[in-house]
Amino acid sequence: MDVSTTQLQPSKSNQDGSTSSKKKKKISDGSEQISASITNAAIFLGEKIRTVHLELSRSIASEKVIQESAQKLYPALCEIEGLTEDERYCALSKITDHPTQMLIFFSLHSSVRLEW
Repeated sequence: MDVSTTQLQPSKSNQDGSTSSKKKKKISDGSEQISASITNAAIFLGEKIRTVHLELSRSIASEKVIQESAQKLYPALCEIEGLTEDERYCALSKITDHPTQMLIFFSLHSSVRLEW
């Protein structure tokens, strides 16, 4: 048998090694992309959570100011000379329906509150 014309073919183990390293590289690239996507999503969620936290804190603080003002409203109305009891209750119900009006009421000088 003449072996001089036979071409040397790469061994199967060498082909598998080359294919295997290509697969590993593809898997590694895919893993890096997934990892980067997860990291970006975590950063995005963290930023959104901080934003919601700040907005919620402001809302709670505002609600607390309104509640404190509501508790002080009737005594403040009692201090206004010239208001009847019915007028106090009417003012109390109207002002508490609109929390910003309550804040305006307390920002006024006591001598102006009756006119308001």
